[in-house]
Amino acid sequence: MGFEAESERLPLTPEQESELRGVAIGRAPEALAAYQNAQSDDERFDALCDAAFAAFHLEQYELASRLAAEMLAAAPNFEGDWNYGNAVHAGHTVLGLLALRNGDTPLAVEELHKAGATCGSPQLGSFGPTMILAKALLRVGESEAVLTHFGQCRKFWKMGETWLDIWEGKVRDGQTPNFFMHQH
Repeated sequence: MGFEAESERLPLTPEQESELRGVAIGRAPEALAAYQNAQSDDERFDALCDAAFAAFHLEQYELASRLAAEMLAAAPNFEGDWNYGNAVHAGHTVLGLLALRNGDTPLAVEELHKAGATCGSPQLGSFGPTMILAKALLRVGESEAVLTHFGQCRKFWKMGETWLDIWEGKVRDGQTPNFFMHQH
């Protein structure tokens, strides 16, 4: 059994979920500081993805919304940049998480599909996308939206075929994948 299948064999326990969340929260202040200390538009753009997720994890939802909007507004100015695809994916993912938090599931699904419409990036093509919004949507019964998102991810994440196959199988069986390596 490969690493991918082994990581999905058993569901994460609530303690493991809490530990993963703790890791994200622990890294958040550094990500926000990198954004705040950016010396140029390029540095600021590069720091926005992590900063927006950091604000969300720290429950600074207004800041997360502002950073996601800033990222998406700046993205067209960086269309040739290595980070462009990351920004599109992250900006829409954060906006989707915020929509879901506010009870707007249709908007969260729309943002998931916008996140999946990214052109990709070196990171997305090798390590893959975050599945934090997909996981949240599965928990409210949006399996078809998530399956569609997996199809979108196949276009830019060629190295993720094994992960996507496993996750699709689990979702079709009514399960929520762990997404262990893909929870920004």
